[in-house]
Amino acid sequence: MQGQRILLVSAGMGAGHDQCARELARRFAERGAEVRVVDLLALLPLRLGPALRGFYGAMLAHAPWLYSAIYRVFMADDGGAGARPAAARPPRSRPLARLGARALAPVVRDFAPTAVVSTFHLAGQAVGELRRRGVTDAPSIVVITEMVAHAMWLGGGADLYCCISEPIARRVRTATGADAIGPGPLVDPRFRRDPDARRTALAAGDDATVLVSTGSWGMGDILETVAALAAAPGVRPVALCGRNARLRRRVAAVPGARALGWRDDMPALLAGAAVVVDNAGGSMCMEALAAGVPIVEYRPIAGHGVPVARALVEHGLVTGAADGAALVRAVDVLRRPGPRRSVQVEHGSALFHADPATEIARWLEQHRG
Repeated sequence: MQGQRILLVSAGMGAGHDQCARELARRFAERGAEVRVVDLLALLPLRLGPALRGFYGAMLAHAPWLYSAIYRVFMADDGGAGARPAAARPPRSRPLARLGARALAPVVRDFAPTAVVSTFHLAGQAVGELRRRGVTDAPSIVVITEMVAHAMWLGGGADLYCCISEPIARRVRTATGADAIGPGPLVDPRFRRDPDARRTALAAGDDATVLVSTGSWGMGDILETVAALAAAPGVRPVALCGRNARLRRRVAAVPGARALGWRDDMPALLAGAAVVVDNAGGSMCMEALAAGVPIVEYRPIAGHGVPVARALVEHGLVTGAADGAALVRAVDVLRRPGPRRSVQVEHGSALFHADPATEIARWLEQHRG
């Protein structure tokens, strides 16, 4: 990637989009590219970025029904087969994308990128607006960081969509007419673990720790989840409460449960876990797949959480649980060596069949000049 100037546009809306951007930046820089990473929300005027972030968090915490309604209006069309091409449908979020484009334009003019890579859907739309205005003619690449390529991801008219799996990439190609690849998720390589080492640990009886993930914001009503797991014989639930101090205090009061705040040692925590219970299907889920730890999706958060959880189950990457009893049964089976655990771990490992940075670099080389 010598000679390439890659502008990575993320957004501090949860941790996953930023983590993806940082990992891509590291890999591109290793290949000789000049890289700049910006947060679109931080560029918005009048502190609109923090306001949007706060509004999103408040909806998830206090009015999940509202976020579900917004998701249906702005995002629910995932561009499946038979859908009108996304390029022909002006996104309903276009006014916000135009505002983002105005905020991003000075960065683009200053850096003069040879390619712009977006890891947040609104960022991809803002880049599309800049290209329509002639501010830049650099290729636009959108990295879809979740298992559902909803309408917001597809509304920017990108040249290339980098997806988590090839089936998603096929649907994106049908919906947009653009190039799409499915090399797998972008995860810090520290999470990858030797499957033989994990099997040895389980055989030695290291099968009790169950991580309960709530994302960086500590979202979702997980007290019932933690209580059900704490009451199960041989299970030690450890809730990852992110930056939600109130949730951490409430979980810590559940007998038999352990509550953790924001942690920077997630590779080590996952290495010691037998199972992950997840409710969002975001970056934590991808990290667990990379680490070879089976996942149970339970009580997904409102809005995108439900279709993402459904897609993970359909891909054979996680086990879904409909109620507390099913959750305990699934955890009990998956925390021990056996065929169900092996199949799920193998499906997760197969997802990481290529390096997204390498595939993006290859596409850029093919389309240079």
